Amino acid sequence: MALSRILIRTIPLALVMVIIKVFLLPIFQVNGADLSALVEISDLSVVFTGAFFVMALMLTGTMTDFKESEKIPGEISANFEAIQDWSILGFKAPRTGTSDLSKEPLDKAYVHQTISEVTYGVIQWFRTAKKDSRVVFPLLRRLNGIAYYFAERGVDKEAIKGIQENTNAMRKQISRAYAISRTSFLSSAYVLLNAILTFVLALLLITKFKTPSAEYMATFILAFIFIYLYHLIIDLDDPFSTIEGSTDVELRPLEKFHSRLGDDFLKY
Repeated sequence: MALSRILIRTIPLALVMVIIKVFLLPIFQVNGADLSALVEISDLSVVFTGAFFVMALMLTGTMTDFKESEKIPGEISANFEAIQDWSILGFKAPRTGTSDLSKEPLDKAYVHQTISEVTYGVIQWFRTAKKDSRVVFPLLRRLNGIAYYFAERGVDKEAIKGIQENTNAMRKQISRAYAISRTSFLSSAYVLLNAILTFVLALLLITKFKTPSAEYMATFILAFIFIYLYHLIIDLDDPFSTIEGSTDVELRPLEKFHSRLGDDFLKY
């Protein structure tokens, strides 16, 4: 899970902060004072509070895109479901064409294979790091191929229209996912984020606490919180990353649709 990965990255760094503060910095002195006790914690409490507030605001900004991203796989899956239903209508409704193609039986295997392959292709596209638009949009165009196939054979016009509308809706959802994945948080905001983390950890190393136990615990807890928030903001900034986890959008709705497509296609 992604949260476990964040913990794995955070806990060792927080422990390193404690080791540096407790065992290394006391060796060095500035004007007769230990480097690890240059300022009182009471003097810096407002600094830590302000830093936490700013990081919380940045976390809120990344969460906005994440919440929107969570809906996208379900919406795409719903469009695939609708295309399957419109295909069912195309197979079952009376055909009105007068051409020779209108008299031929419709190819169930072609329609099923196209929807299945496009679904699988979209899932794999989400799992790629590059997320190349030149791959996914031609893939979606194959769904319009079903509409053209039906149109040539006199299939009900509502079925054709439904397939095209749901394909167009899917393009918009894919475009939004592409934009979210390829657009990082403001670079200036990342500069601020890195600066805040650096300043907080540096100040934490030279802060004096009243007792040794408070020094160990407060150093570890504060370092853990700020480092964890830093990694969480970074991870949430790309909810469609190539590694699945708690801070990555799940593709389960698409995977479930693809897995059951072979079981219930045209069985109505």
